[in-house]
Amino acid sequence: MKTSRFLLAAMSFVFLFALIAAAESAPAISFKFTSIDYPAATYTEATGVNKAGIITGYYIDASGVVHGFALLPNGNFKSLNYPGATGTYVYHINDSNQVVGYYLDSSGLSHGFTFISPNQFTAINYPGAAQTVAYGINDSGQIVGAWADSLGNTYGFSLLSGTYTLVDYPNSSASFASDINTAGVISGTWTDSSGDNHGFLLTAAVNGIYSDVDYPGAAQTQVFAINDLSQITGQYKNSENVKNGWGGEPAKNEFITINYPGAQASQVDGLTNSGELVGHYTDTNNVTHGYYAIPQ
Repeated sequence: MKTSRFLLAAMSFVFLFALIAAAESAPAISFKFTSIDYPAATYTEATGVNKAGIITGYYIDASGVVHGFALLPNGNFKSLNYPGATGTYVYHINDSNQVVGYYLDSSGLSHGFTFISPNQFTAINYPGAAQTVAYGINDSGQIVGAWADSLGNTYGFSLLSGTYTLVDYPNSSASFASDINTAGVISGTWTDSSGDNHGFLLTAAVNGIYSDVDYPGAAQTQVFAINDLSQITGQYKNSENVKNGWGGEPAKNEFITINYPGAQASQVDGLTNSGELVGHYTDTNNVTHGYYAIPQ
């Protein structure tokens, strides 16, 4: 029986550079961080970025309503709201400016969507699912995400040319697919029988091979993004239960912690092939902000 972590995974929902040697001996990597706050928002997350420098994410307004947004290279924000929704969450964006995310209906249930500017929204619902979220999209338009059945059991999925494929890490209690690169390699997170999270990579949605991803020494690991160089980003919890952002290339045993300076918690949500990163952090006043980071 799968334990539902569907909405928790959706809300989590998470920096690369020229990668370096193994984490134990890695030199310091310098980033230029820029904090992102949607105007008048009480909470902001930056979740995706593409090669054009368009940043996507979501924010909470003063009334507690969640809205998606795009931050354009000229510094202007654009609010993105699925028509008739009670809340809109925006996640990754591909290099064709196609955006994915999910919205809440009047009953509070989640449905995935794609968005193409200026106002083309298309709903995504896994067949027979009670709820669906979309997290990642590659330049071929292949979409990945998660769905929940009527009992709250959570699974990942891939969607390509109208065909859905189940993504379910073997013997997991929950799975979700977070992103997909041009080669069709899928990143994601699975939950074990003890309730602990681990990352995974899947070589292809159909007949692919799974591999584990765990940040060295971490108590829990989540993976939120992958680029075309098979570099990935996410979040891990250390033994003190502190949330840290990270990036790496597991095939080369390369891992590095990346935290917003002075933050009490950080997460890396998205990256480009050239190393730009986006994510979010919590400051010492427990306020959450998005950020954009460029390797120096």
